[in-house]
Amino acid sequence: MQRLQRKRDVLMEENYGELLTEIAKILQKKYTHMSEISRLTNEIAEELSRDDRVSVQMTLGMRGEELEKVKECDHKLHLFIDSAQPELEEWLTEVISGKTGSSEDYGKEGSLITRLAVNTRNVWEKTMMIDRHMNKRLAGADSFYTDR
Repeated sequence: MQRLQRKRDVLMEENYGELLTEIAKILQKKYTHMSEISRLTNEIAEELSRDDRVSVQMTLGMRGEELEKVKECDHKLHLFIDSAQPELEEWLTEVISGKTGSSEDYGKEGSLITRLAVNTRNVWEKTMMIDRHMNKRLAGADSFYTDR
């Protein structure tokens, strides 16, 4: 009986490892797309300062494509997270939403996931700050970010 339990525990750990590895891969892709969105947002700010409307339109289109890729990554993440055991699902949800929990129970994959989630969050916040500044400068009181 004890041997059977140990075998089940080993299989569970292997499944956790595979699941966490797949989630880390998706988070890495998301981070890459978020970094590109940040770069494009900086580019838009520069183009706006030069009053280059044609370039702004093109760059906005490219940024929109990257946002769609982030959306795809988020969809895949939720599918994987929803398939996890409740305890792991709760931890993943917290880490990805920005609440840094302890990753020691989930090994190197857990540490990688935590680091990727934090890095992605930092890039997003930096991008939002630039976007907020541009939007307020262009729209003034009508800015999307007014009172946010």
